[in-house]
Amino acid sequence: MSDWRDTFGRASAANVSDALRNCGCHFQAMDGGIRPLSPGFKVVGPAFTVRCYPGATWALENALELASPGDVLVVDGAGASDVILMGGLMSLRAQQRGLAGVIIDGAVRDVDDVVRLGFPMFSRHVCPRAGTFAEIGEWQTTICCGRLPVQPGDIVVGDLCGVVVVPTAKLAVVTVATAVLLEKEAFLETLLGKGKTLGEAVAAYKLEKAPK
Repeated sequence: MSDWRDTFGRASAANVSDALRNCGCHFQAMDGGIRPLSPGFKVVGPAFTVRCYPGATWALENALELASPGDVLVVDGAGASDVILMGGLMSLRAQQRGLAGVIIDGAVRDVDDVVRLGFPMFSRHVCPRAGTFAEIGEWQTTICCGRLPVQPGDIVVGDLCGVVVVPTAKLAVVTVATAVLLEKEAFLETLLGKGKTLGEAVAAYKLEKAPK
């Protein structure tokens, strides 16, 4: 199988979404309310899932220590807008542990600190209000984030376009489909750069790939 980290690292979330669609997975993108805190943030990695009661950071704080380097924390915070689940200090700890990033269906704060750290954080809301220490929540179970079911180990790809989730059962075929799509887009971009119309470029690609 192709190296999914390399392939998805070169692809955009939109590329991977198109590849998923080509593999029969039409609804694997989180809704548009989940956004990166900085335009340059990109995240690729397996999901370590967390479910938090709105504002209760206990489960997420535990996840910071339980997740493996390279994991992406994917957090179901019920979309709450008025109390946060993560801020600058937790982001620093996550970065120290080598986590690839975090995606939170809820609110975060300390945006300047997170951006300065360069730690890829995606969220639905930003709010200054602190959370609670109530010991409520769970991790490594099926959750809903961005109106999309996410299971532990699913591969997450996020950037300025949004966030997509590749189910583990589809990883091999979607990796190959993404690589093919990247090759196609590079071919089309070259011809468009030479003044060809999109229709002409697509026709040339089909001719290039036609059986000899």
